[in-house]
Amino acid sequence: MLRRVITSFLELKKIYKASIIFKQAFWQYKWQILATTILGFISGILGGLGVGMLIPLFSFITQQNGSDAPNTLHHFISQIFSFFHLGYNLPLILALMLTLFTLKAILVVLVSYINETIAARYVRDTGSALFKKTLNADWEFLMNQKVGYLSVVIFNDVALTGGILVSISDTLIRVASLAAYAVIAVKISSTITTLSLLGGILVFAILKPLFYRSRKLSKLSSLTVKKLSHLINESLIGSKTLKSFAVEPAIIQKSASYFEELKKVQIKGSLINSSQSAVFEPVSLLFVSALFLYSYKLPNFNIASFVVIVYLIQKMYSFIQAIQARLNSINSSFTYLDIMLNYKSEVQKHQEKLSGNKPFKFKEVIDVQGVAFAYPGTESHALSNIDFTIQKGEMIGLIGPSGAGKTTLVDLFLQLLTPQKGIIKIDDVDIASINLSDWRKHIGYVSQDIFLLNDTVEANIRFYNDSITHEDIVVASKMANIYDFIQELPDKFETQVGERGVKLSGGQRQRVSLARVLAKKPSFLILDEATSSLDNESESLIQKAISDLKGKVTVLVIAHRLSTIMNSDRIMVIEDGKLIETGTPDELIKNIDSYLYKSSHIKD
Repeated sequence: MLRRVITSFLELKKIYKASIIFKQAFWQYKWQILATTILGFISGILGGLGVGMLIPLFSFITQQNGSDAPNTLHHFISQIFSFFHLGYNLPLILALMLTLFTLKAILVVLVSYINETIAARYVRDTGSALFKKTLNADWEFLMNQKVGYLSVVIFNDVALTGGILVSISDTLIRVASLAAYAVIAVKISSTITTLSLLGGILVFAILKPLFYRSRKLSKLSSLTVKKLSHLINESLIGSKTLKSFAVEPAIIQKSASYFEELKKVQIKGSLINSSQSAVFEPVSLLFVSALFLYSYKLPNFNIASFVVIVYLIQKMYSFIQAIQARLNSINSSFTYLDIMLNYKSEVQKHQEKLSGNKPFKFKEVIDVQGVAFAYPGTESHALSNIDFTIQKGEMIGLIGPSGAGKTTLVDLFLQLLTPQKGIIKIDDVDIASINLSDWRKHIGYVSQDIFLLNDTVEANIRFYNDSITHEDIVVASKMANIYDFIQELPDKFETQVGERGVKLSGGQRQRVSLARVLAKKPSFLILDEATSSLDNESESLIQKAISDLKGKVTVLVIAHRLSTIMNSDRIMVIEDGKLIETGTPDELIKNIDSYLYKSSHIKD
């Protein structure tokens, strides 16, 4: 007894949780769903009345007036005819039947259109909102996301949850239609109708355990699809490395295990669905046979009424079957809805804070005062008590061993991360108080990891900024020492660069990336290991482009190669998150204890 109470409590808890989730996801569509439900009920009434017209039709043909069956729908329709002073005649009965079914057909099409419109709008709005929120999320959230995860959430989970919305609406419509048919059926025989509905509820209860099995399979399918998507995207991005290590067989084997898992889930899910559908046909036939044996012995048995009620009961059972199938579909897709809402909630918590409202102004100096930062979950600080200044127009070189904190400092300048201690100022104004979008528009950033669009050279330099003209692009490409190369391309600036710029060399991609930054005319340019993976010729061209910027743009150059930063006004050295040295290149290169001197005597 106690176990049953506990089970019932858990069931109620699950239902309550599901209702909260459904409300969170679909409450804004409540009026549209209500409207379709009402239309579904009206459609059911029209369909039931249309079928019910078979009784007076048969009575007219057999010359029965229905007086022997005063409780039948025939008697009810006869009263309506009498009220409007209409006499029984075959054309009128057929015309009325045709009108009822035509109106029902129109309502069915209208309801279907409304449903699909709601679902399409939901998928559009939800997918667009998730993508927008993800792009507006903070860097700490984004750097922990797996490749391909968001695309699966948007194209798979959101689409499936849109199907839930359709299923909910369709379920309510079918419930309303079932109620309408039941009203008509009750007019014919309340006893038979009641028995039919109880039978349907009994079948539904028997199949209930399959719902939970179906939900578990859906959850497993969702997780497997995401793992497979991540593996595929990751493998395509790193295909060159994978081939160089000849590990394709291992990757293929891993993907095959995921595909095998999906196959098993699909087969099991299909078996459950087909089992549920298969039960209804023999049950319906058995029930109709029992009804005939029961009704045939009654003194007021009427074959026309029996035919109609059997048809109505068959339709009611089909509604019950469809409701069960829709509920099963909702149950199966519930996992995807839960995953999507959890992602939506998580990304909402990590939206970038846009608290600043001051305009960007840079006239004199950038001042870093006592800045410290530690990544979540780590004990040591990536940066500790960093203090330095950068004068406008200065070129500063920043060097240090890997993991010293150089890139973390860059992320602080880009406001991807926020100092946990200390402050960064520009002309004595906290950069956190400056409008974030305005700040980033004036900050240029070129990283070691080059990101190019699968588009033209010009599109990659313009990079979604329509205010940049073709003339700006030409000037920027000349400053980046890439203009002459572009002019040699088949379509010049309209040449396609391929996925991730695969048609260009590493140096060419880097110079296109530099031109992109220069085209927006930044006030402060950050070059993060921009020459680390280039050949000597490409490095020389990049170095020349950087040198030409000296005095024109404030530049922070981060590099392992000393040749890249030897033309700087000052060099700063970071080690273990601390600023350990600063000085001009000449001062540091002559100091045998300096990091620069020691590094210069180590072969690159």
